[in-house]
Amino acid sequence: MSTDPEVTRRQAEAEAEIEAMLEVRRRSIAAEVRSLDDPSGIDETTFTVEGSAADVAHAQKLLAGNGMIPASDLSGHRGAITLWRDHCETMHGTQHADLLSAIDRVLAAPRPVHPASGSDEPAPFYAWVRPSDIPVTDHEDFPYHHTPAELVEIAANLIQEAGDPAGLADILGDGLSLSTTATPRGPVHLVTVNGNHRAAIIRAAGFPVALAEITLQNQPWEIGDAVGAGTQTLVRLLYRCGLLTNHQPDGPTGEGLDTIDADGISSWLLGFESAEAARNNLIAFEAMFGRDPDPRLDWIRDAKSFNRLLRHERMVLPEYGLDVLPRIAGHWPPRPTVLQRLEHMIFGRRSDGWE
Repeated sequence: MSTDPEVTRRQAEAEAEIEAMLEVRRRSIAAEVRSLDDPSGIDETTFTVEGSAADVAHAQKLLAGNGMIPASDLSGHRGAITLWRDHCETMHGTQHADLLSAIDRVLAAPRPVHPASGSDEPAPFYAWVRPSDIPVTDHEDFPYHHTPAELVEIAANLIQEAGDPAGLADILGDGLSLSTTATPRGPVHLVTVNGNHRAAIIRAAGFPVALAEITLQNQPWEIGDAVGAGTQTLVRLLYRCGLLTNHQPDGPTGEGLDTIDADGISSWLLGFESAEAARNNLIAFEAMFGRDPDPRLDWIRDAKSFNRLLRHERMVLPEYGLDVLPRIAGHWPPRPTVLQRLEHMIFGRRSDGWE
């Protein structure tokens, strides 16, 4: 170590300058984390960052592993912004006709829905997600007050802006609100209060990521309202084959709606007015995201088996209600006796019309 007073002084000044720079960076990171956790904090500064190659690799790893990049992961956040900007560069010069074809494909794609409600803990947070994991709303008149050509114009503008912070602040964040459900193939998101047009535009433009406000939906699923007269038989069949379990009358606390646990993608079969509507939703889900390998779903896909098992369930247990669930779990498939078949032939369906 040098004993020269001048050298010692300069070294101390350099160390103090470095420490001051580090303190500014620590404060900047803390402010960035707060802004990403606070819905009111999404603005241009959220996107005024640049990602390194390491940040991009980290973001891609998170996306491949979890299907989401928490915005509070600063390296992942920087990498996601860089992925967006890189995509703009790749898409620069894309013809409007090509974007219009992409918009038409997105609007024509299957539109699965998830009517059942689960626990929405933890609180909403921000994350970058894959736009390809966001089905278009099932509203028949969508895109409502916009024509496909107008959606193309917005998509072209997004590409032209090349990730400008002001433009990103307008299109992403609290302007895109999603309800997220875990599935075996990864998270699937549905637009809630805001963002249907944005989600469709971003997906059609091929962006690999989009920053959204995420509300996770977890089991148990409420079925007090989600299981009406039209789907009692289906729910009992799902319980028999093990796709549904842990029925709790009045919920976990004993003071709410009935709840149930759902395995795999079976929560996407809850909440419909009829068993056929639930089956159609499964078909739409798999048309968009691929066939689920769970063999317990095979009887639902095949219309003949599906309707036959619904009839058999009504023969075996003609009474209405879900209190039978604990005693039928694992008893698969329902096997009506000769007498039960005869009674069904003679008396037919119940007069109250439940399925």
